[in-house]
Amino acid sequence: MKKIIIPLLLFAILGFSRTAVPGRFGRENQIKTHDINQVECSISNFGHFGQDERGDAGLWWPKGTTHNYIYGAGSWFGTIDEATGDTLVTIGYGPHGGEKEYTPGLAGMSPSDPDAIIFMYPTTWPPPAATFPMAPQVSKSHQDSWCAYNDLDETRHVPGDTRPIGLEVYQTVYAWNLSATQDIIFIKYEVKNVTGQLDEPRTLTNCYFGVATDNDIGNEAAPNQNDIISGIVGKWYVIDGDSLWVDDLGYQWQEEPEGGWEEFPGVIGFDYLQSPYDLVEGADKDNDTIPDQYEQDSAYYVNNWPEYKWDVDLDGTPDWRDPSENPQMGMTAFKRFTLQVEPNIDPERYVTLAGYNYLTLVYEPFDTVPPQPDDQRFLQCSGPFDLEADSTVTVLVGIVLAYWEGIYARPDTALVEIDNTAQFIYDKNWLLPGPPPPPNVTLIPADKQVTLVWDNLPEVTPDPYYDIVSIPGTPLFDPFYQQYDFEGYGIWKSITGQTDDWELLARCDLQNGIVFEDHTQPDSIRIRAEDTGIYHSFTDDDVRNGLEYHYAVTAFDYNFVKEAYTYDSLFVIDSVWYDPGSEWIYIYDSVEVTVDGPRPLWFESGLVSSSTVPRRDPADYLPPEAVVVESQSGNPLLADYVDGTVILAFDVDVDRPVTVGYLAPDTVTILIPDTSGQIWFPIGAAQYTAVLENVDGVVVDSLTMTVRLGAGFVPHEFSMVDGIAVGADFGTPDMGTFAQPFDSVEVVVGSYPAEWVKYDLDVRLPAAENATDSLYMHGFWAWRGNDYRIEWVGAGGDAYTCRVFDVITGDEIPYRPYQNTPATRHFGAGWCFTWYGNMNPWVQESHDTLRPGTGMGNTRFLYLNGGLIGLRNGTYLLDTLLPQDGDEWLVSANDEYTPASVYG
Repeated sequence: MKKIIIPLLLFAILGFSRTAVPGRFGRENQIKTHDINQVECSISNFGHFGQDERGDAGLWWPKGTTHNYIYGAGSWFGTIDEATGDTLVTIGYGPHGGEKEYTPGLAGMSPSDPDAIIFMYPTTWPPPAATFPMAPQVSKSHQDSWCAYNDLDETRHVPGDTRPIGLEVYQTVYAWNLSATQDIIFIKYEVKNVTGQLDEPRTLTNCYFGVATDNDIGNEAAPNQNDIISGIVGKWYVIDGDSLWVDDLGYQWQEEPEGGWEEFPGVIGFDYLQSPYDLVEGADKDNDTIPDQYEQDSAYYVNNWPEYKWDVDLDGTPDWRDPSENPQMGMTAFKRFTLQVEPNIDPERYVTLAGYNYLTLVYEPFDTVPPQPDDQRFLQCSGPFDLEADSTVTVLVGIVLAYWEGIYARPDTALVEIDNTAQFIYDKNWLLPGPPPPPNVTLIPADKQVTLVWDNLPEVTPDPYYDIVSIPGTPLFDPFYQQYDFEGYGIWKSITGQTDDWELLARCDLQNGIVFEDHTQPDSIRIRAEDTGIYHSFTDDDVRNGLEYHYAVTAFDYNFVKEAYTYDSLFVIDSVWYDPGSEWIYIYDSVEVTVDGPRPLWFESGLVSSSTVPRRDPADYLPPEAVVVESQSGNPLLADYVDGTVILAFDVDVDRPVTVGYLAPDTVTILIPDTSGQIWFPIGAAQYTAVLENVDGVVVDSLTMTVRLGAGFVPHEFSMVDGIAVGADFGTPDMGTFAQPFDSVEVVVGSYPAEWVKYDLDVRLPAAENATDSLYMHGFWAWRGNDYRIEWVGAGGDAYTCRVFDVITGDEIPYRPYQNTPATRHFGAGWCFTWYGNMNPWVQESHDTLRPGTGMGNTRFLYLNGGLIGLRNGTYLLDTLLPQDGDEWLVSANDEYTPASVYG
């Protein structure tokens, strides 16, 4: 650590009196509350947090209980003025008198400026980039907030004690509503040297950053002063056999019950997850073999390290831009004080930040020995460091809470796992669930209208959080989280482009059975998913020529995270075979089960604004003509599933047609809720894929969509290509609860009696009110809606097999050993012989040659791409009633249904 010279001025003013600054300075000061998870925390745009609008305690946990854990808190920044030797400290909160020395907004901005506010996702997000180019435009958490404040207003400083340093602070708060993050909130401070706004730009030297907290747990008024504090510089803990490291943590608790609280009070901790960098020329302070001076030098990595070593923690951020991979100062001092004894003027505060006892001037950096219970406060410090003009230093604090009494012998042990979770989240560069990126938008002005066209970027961008939760054995492993979770779009309009002046014009979402409404937002802007289907263009005709309009398209998602819940589960305890040809009788019982089940969550991206001015059409303008759709190959009926709209007529070239290709389907698992909507069952579904190609065969867009079987077609509009927006439908027709795949079987060649072939066998489709798989529906994802030709082939001796062809596409359907089970459902795209016997699942093996006879396991049915054909009307096949070599049958699809969107 650098040697610190304490100026003589310090000793000359220790006895000065001071006047406390009023708690509120005017209506421009703003306080908002984060309440998305169990940590209900008030924040401000003038430097303090954990105190509400009335000046009372402002962090409550768990949410809704009014059980307070902070009375007031805020950041301190200290430096030594090299020109005068003065010690200067700007405080966001003074525990002694609630002092606050910051003012809302940037340097030079009026505190009453409409933009000098707290921007909070989603209602007032994002901050306007034109005013705040340093502000985030994409939210990270479920409830981001951002604001800026500065210390340049001399009237805001404690009179007779201090003056401005020349600071701007950009404050970001993150809160996630996940089971692993319910008791965590993060506060990030980015402090910028703006001394050039005061006089000449200069380097701030011997700087310290601290967070001062008055953590009143419950009532701390006399005689209830029973709080205790301590700090952890660095310590190993063993929890459930795992060794976990904790450092830079200050915490507070009490060992007596709190009057009026049903539960025993918990413990609150503050962890310096990021502190100022500690980079020294020629040193390697983090022992990663990279000299400190090259830690942030991308050229050094490229020239000296193989690419696989550029991101050692695999969080998607190169190490030269990853704060967690740089040596940091950490918590260099942890100072404790009480209501009666605490530093109250700048020289006292500065030496305290530097780790000194301000009364004795003895260097005592860590007051970690637990004191006697009292109304305790503490200051966590980091420094010293220099801050050059116009440069920024970042400090990030994680606030964590936990219950400990009756669970652990010590309160600090209760914080270990949740603190490690907070550290893991930070180290992984905020790889937690967040919104998809917004699409790229093009505005097309015309006569009294504006058309918006956007690409499919959010649809094809994987959620980076999946990379973290998909690895078993890691702290955040979640089997329910999906890699691709895009759900829909919001189309927005504004006259001014200001944050609070946006109107929601429309929403569209994937038609995938997911329907929900976010009631935490105002009705006029809330997220709604209503199975409308996706489009990528929208025309606004409520405009006037010559006026400027601002537009944005947001993207929202829908995913699942694990959460423990309890429900009554039915399970089979016995089964009885009732009678040949009849169903098994299953005997059920129930039990109360607690499991990790899926809980849905959703996020929406911020508003990225573009503007345009509608105008009259040119004199030679010709309106676009209709798009012509023709079938090239596959089922010609699929041409009815495709349409197009001309968006940019001048970009259309009739000699460059685009092509939509429907590919083979696949089988996947989806979650279907029961009638309560609380419990979700996994069932099989079909996954359909289509590609959009230009005339050169280049894929310009594609979509893979999961659709519940027999639930109807899902519309989708591809991104615009060559001036045309192409729409396509996906799925199967609406079939209700039962579907009959085949309409007839004709014996074209041979003497086998056609009336002995049973084809009217229904498939029972899964639905929300009955999600139990039944009959032979596991393979119905392979249903095409096409006709088939069956060619019977002698296999030697008395053995017979067959070959199956799709009449429409001409491709041969392969043999697959399908058995109507989840384990074999991927064999559903094929044919096989089976016994079946009205059992679910099929307990007898499938086979590729006929097995005549009346024994269990012999042939009774031919399974074919999701449908079933009964040989000898579904009874046992006898030796005298066999198809012969060279026989040919024609199986016709049920013409009540249009075909599925495959192979065309």
